[in-house]
Amino acid sequence: MRRWTSARHRLACARRLAAACLAMILPASAIHAQGSPTTSGSPVYRVDQSWPQRLPNNWLVGDVGGVSVDRHDHIWVVHRPGTLLPADVQAGLTPPTAKCCVAAPPVLEFDTSGKLLRSWGGPKQVTDWFASEHSIFADADDNIWVLGAGAKDGQLLKFTPDGKLLLRIGRRGDFVAGDDPTMLGLPTDIYVDTKKREVFVSDGYRNKRVIVFDADTGAFKRQWTAYGKPVDPTYVSPPNQIGSRGSDNPQRFTTVHCVTMIGDELYVCDRNNERIQVFKPDGTYLREISFNRGLGGMSGSTWDAAPVPGHPDKILVLDGTNSEVAILDTHSGAVSASYQSTGRYAGQMHWPHQIAVDQEGRLYISEVGNASRIQRFEPVK
Repeated sequence: MRRWTSARHRLACARRLAAACLAMILPASAIHAQGSPTTSGSPVYRVDQSWPQRLPNNWLVGDVGGVSVDRHDHIWVVHRPGTLLPADVQAGLTPPTAKCCVAAPPVLEFDTSGKLLRSWGGPKQVTDWFASEHSIFADADDNIWVLGAGAKDGQLLKFTPDGKLLLRIGRRGDFVAGDDPTMLGLPTDIYVDTKKREVFVSDGYRNKRVIVFDADTGAFKRQWTAYGKPVDPTYVSPPNQIGSRGSDNPQRFTTVHCVTMIGDELYVCDRNNERIQVFKPDGTYLREISFNRGLGGMSGSTWDAAPVPGHPDKILVLDGTNSEVAILDTHSGAVSASYQSTGRYAGQMHWPHQIAVDQEGRLYISEVGNASRIQRFEPVK
């Protein structure tokens, strides 16, 4: 494996923290990592094995569906308690049958040291909570947005940081037409433009659209599908086809799995079509970039995306099928840095699901598929 030994290079990297995300991700035991990192002179990242700190109360987390970083550099996580096995949470039974363990509340807030600050959520606190927690977003006003993509999950919820419900968009229940603005269909991700008071939703596993609501009232504003086309009300995924490559159609979205904004452009992950389409916020189609085309297996390659701080021409792309993180040019799609490492050891990834970046350029990657963890990668100084 290539070793970065230039002191001059390391010193320059330490002075350019704004460019830190243009890094390959390197496990703590790099010599044993699977796959090969590729880089174009970018600084090195290593997994921070001390983050997060141990949870209190014998709490365990299930699959970690989503992660977001707020303006205070606090890290918000939503996990899936329902993915924990009964044998894992015996201390939470009435009466308990073992000393360990208890399912943690689904929403967790950590500070940069990894200390748990707040926890809340779940069916005991919120009526019609989600069947499967999928994504979380902390907006610039410190509101926390959460959605789910389990059976009959068709809603987006807005909370205060303490977990008080402020707004419900959509509902849980039987699904309606794919273009219906009153209900989502297994939605996957959220982006809030606080200045314009708009919330964008990638919707999702069943519906094949981006849909936009007023962030204060929840009123429907607009929607579109691939290439900015109108949404076809009949084009949805029945349960047995969700995520299937057999349902791929390049003229349509398949699994619409992420939505984020860089500058004034909106980036949408079309997971099973192994591409990201770029739009103006009004839905005008601009272009698309591909990643690992033809190599995404049955689950696709473009699972999540995030901006690279200080680099508006770059985007982080997460491939959950191949356990790969890459930096792509936002116009050409050229890969300037990437790292692939599959496994369950620190620094490796198993079904990495979502990615977020803090103001210091540290990466936070959540994992599903019974991986049940979130990892932080930080620059080598």
